[in-house]
Amino acid sequence: MAVVNSMEGIVEVALKELLKEDPECCTCENCMNDMMCLALNALPPKYVSSERGALFSKINNAMAQQRSIDVRVACINALEFVKSHPHHNIS
Repeated sequence: MAVVNSMEGIVEVALKELLKEDPECCTCENCMNDMMCLALNALPPKYVSSERGALFSKINNAMAQQRSIDVRVACINALEFVKSHPHHNIS
């Protein structure tokens, strides 16, 4: 397994949940990538290099209430910013 930031998967899941609550937000590839980048840049990375490390990181993140709140806040901020400043071609 390559070295990966396990926060990517956590942020992706959190964003998808938030987008269910806000159907007006654009979910095109550019906007999704912008939301992911903004949220990930606001959070500390959690790098892993094995499946075991990835699983441990997911369990650790699920159990840490403050980290869960931090992820949600970062995702909400990213969603609101991209919603008001979309980065796509409007036809």
